[in-house]
Amino acid sequence: MPPDNVAHAMSNASDTDRGLLTAWTAQRSSLKKSVAEAGLKLYTANLKAPSSGSKKSIFLYFTDVLEEDLERAASLKTKGDVKRLLQECMKVDEEPGFRTEILADMHYHNYAFCLSRDFPPAKTSTLLSIMKVVLDEAQSRRLTVEDAFGVFKELLLKHSVERPPWSVAIFSFSDVQVIMDHMHNSFFRHYRLYMYAFRTHCSFSFRLDDAAVGIAPMLPRPLVLKPADQVEAKEQKELAELFRPSEAELAEAEARRLREQNQTPEDRAALIKRKVDEGVKKLVENFEGKLKEQDERYKDKV
Repeated sequence: MPPDNVAHAMSNASDTDRGLLTAWTAQRSSLKKSVAEAGLKLYTANLKAPSSGSKKSIFLYFTDVLEEDLERAASLKTKGDVKRLLQECMKVDEEPGFRTEILADMHYHNYAFCLSRDFPPAKTSTLLSIMKVVLDEAQSRRLTVEDAFGVFKELLLKHSVERPPWSVAIFSFSDVQVIMDHMHNSFFRHYRLYMYAFRTHCSFSFRLDDAAVGIAPMLPRPLVLKPADQVEAKEQKELAELFRPSEAELAEAEARRLREQNQTPEDRAALIKRKVDEGVKKLVENFEGKLKEQDERYKDKV
């Protein structure tokens, strides 16, 4: 009951009813206070602080790239200067080479995507750090593209829903859609190339100390098969399964056998006569066709 309604009811009630309403109001206030205290204790218990030895943050906004860094990047004139700044912020510690260039290009293209979407500094910093964590996890744990996409999706959703202390709403629903489409068409489309570039490669070098002892014998030349060596495939026991009739073929053969057993001698004779007539008719047709071809060739010669 709202407070105004309680006051109105108390003004119109008797002394007994007024006492009951007062007791009920006090009990409700005490209950609300207990629920609030219990919720605060539960919230505090679930809020896990990172250990002193852990370097990972719970959330990734302004973890690697600060707002001041983004302001500096906006004031830079060339693409190379922006890439060098992002390389410093993302702590790229690779030796100078193609790996460093790949990382710098990836961070720059993610930064350019954020600019194209007019993301504020918090969203830009968060997305850059998310992709850094995804690449580090994929490289260290040798994840498949499906598992790496699961890590990316989990981090993105962790920064898209306001549910402290487990998640925070940095990105909106529309932001999540465009980010997923962009990463699907860029990073995850070339995921195998990233993994090949950042995977550790080992090269082996073999050397023989004693050439006379260590040389392996030459492989024998393959023998030439002769026509006499060929065998019938159906006669081989190893291939018997391939030529075994199916259940449908066995059933059809059994039905044909039963039909032939049930035929009377007259039926068989009629069947034989029909087969002979069909054969004779086919021979006559072929003979007439050959005669017609001979006549046409004769006319052409004449």
